[in-house]
This record gives sequence, C-alpha cells and structure tokens, in this order.
Amino acid sequence: MKQDKTIIIGHKNPDADSIISAMIIAFYSEKIFGFKAIAKRAGEINSETKFILNFLPKPTKIKVPQLLKEVKQEKVILVDTTEPSQIISGINEDNLFAIIDHHNLGGLKSMSPIYARVEPLGCTCSIIYKILKEKKIKISKDAATLMIAAIISDTLFFNSPTTTSEDKKIAKELNIIAKLDLKKFSAEMFKAKSNLKGIKTEEIIEKDYKFFQMGKHKVGVGIWETVDSASIIEKKEQIFSAMKNKKTEENLDHLFFGVVDILKENMKFFLLSEKEENLAKQIFKGKSENRIMFLPGVVSRKKQIVPQLKQVLS
Repeated sequence: MKQDKTIIIGHKNPDADSIISAMIIAFYSEKIFGFKAIAKRAGEINSETKFILNFLPKPTKIKVPQLLKEVKQEKVILVDTTEPSQIISGINEDNLFAIIDHHNLGGLKSMSPIYARVEPLGCTCSIIYKILKEKKIKISKDAATLMIAAIISDTLFFNSPTTTSEDKKIAKELNIIAKLDLKKFSAEMFKAKSNLKGIKTEEIIEKDYKFFQMGKHKVGVGIWETVDSASIIEKKEQIFSAMKNKKTEENLDHLFFGVVDILKENMKFFLLSEKEENLAKQIFKGKSENRIMFLPGVVSRKKQIVPQLKQVLS
C-alpha cells in the first residue's frame, strides 16, 4: 500500500510519550501500516525528553521529529491525544488517518473509517508495544529504551494512579531488550525533568500545559513534575504573575497549575484567584494557604484533576 505524505504527531507542549510515540510509529510504519510515515512534533522538546534522546548511543536510525506548526496536505496519524484543543491547526475529519492514544476520547471526528487504538493504559507507548508484539515485529534496543523511558515518564516510574499491571509487564519485557538499570535511569530522567537552568517562569507553567473546553468554561491546567518542589514554590510570586498573564492572553475562565513532587507523591496546587480557590475547595476539599492547596497522593492531571473539574464545570 502506498500512502504519500503521512505524518505522525502528538499534542502541543509534547511530553516524552508524545514525542517517542511518534518516533516509534514512524520507525516501524511500513511494517505496521504498509507505508512510510514521518514523525513530527507540535512543540518544543522538554528537558526530560532531551535527556532520553541524548541517552541513546549515536548514531541511531530512529529519527527525532521536526517541528510542524500546521498540517496542510498530509494525512495524519495522531498519537497521545484526541482533544481538538490540544492539536495543531489543519488536522480535521478529512485527513485523520489513525489515532493511538491512552486518554479519554476528546471529540475528534473522521470523514472515513480510521484505524483507532485507544486503551486505558498508563502510556501510549504501552499500546504501541502491544501493536508491535501482535504483528510479531522485532523491536530494536534503541526502540525498547525509548519506549521504557516514555512509560517511566508517564507513570512516574509506576507511582501514578494511571499505571496498570500491564504497563509494568510491558516495561519488564522491553527491558529484556534494553537491559537498563531502571531505578538509576528513572532517577536521572527525573533529575533532568526538574532542572530549571535556562527555564523562564512562563515556561514553567507552559511546558506541560493543556487547554480544555469544559462545557461553557475554558480551562487551562499546567503541571510541573519535579524531585525538588521547593525550587518551584520559592518562585510562587513570579508564577502567579505568569499565570495571570496567561489567563488574560487566552481569555480563560479558570487556570490552575500543579507542582507534582515525584518522590513524595503529592501536589502543590496553585489557585490564581478566589474563583479558582472556591472551585478547588469544592472539588478537592483541601485547605489552601496563600492560594496554594496541598493535595497528598495527587500526581496525575489525567486521572485526579481534569475529570473532577469536568464533572463540575460541564
């Protein structure tokens, strides 16, 4: 089968899973779909993903995605999202060819039947591993390393409530190929994720930021995962200022920002105004001090923040 100009791309502000999913599907696209597709990215690569990509021995045959700001004539394989608000312009029901994702269905439509693989796993790369295994495709050491890294990132080394027993089993099988010291590797990943060197305050809230339409409400939720939450909290005044600017610029009804402590498994939830504070108290029942609410055991936007907000606001 010949399929011209097909791209694989994830969501805006891409995390490790979004970037690596596109890379792996592109690398094996001929064996999966019968044609060659090209990996692209919808935003800048974050520090954790840079560490993962630099970890691979050079040279590697798996290509790093180039930035794409708009889809024109290309067919699209969408990974790690189905939210219309989180994808670049030009992706529509006419050019959507396939979806591979582990989130809730976000409302995308297609003109023709498409290939769709959506499963409630901790990581899109867990689904991709299952696809490769089902098709009896041999997985290279570099591909195994990348997929393990994505799984570790999305599941916070299996500590996120999004983690499933299947994610753990898949990582174990992949590591037979990759042969990593997973504990050491994850610690180095999270150290890179926490690095604030050269990061502007605006980038802290925007690096892992997602927009949601919840009923009539426009809601933004930013997350920063770190092993050093104190370094973020000490910048709280600058962060609140950056949040205020972003809320105004995007004409949001609500804007939240959560600092996830990976090691202590909790979240410091920044509440920009009295409106966000009252909403958070209603939903999460926590106490806030200086508009920062402490949420023990909360580490997942996908499972512990967004559904709860949607239930009230939608």
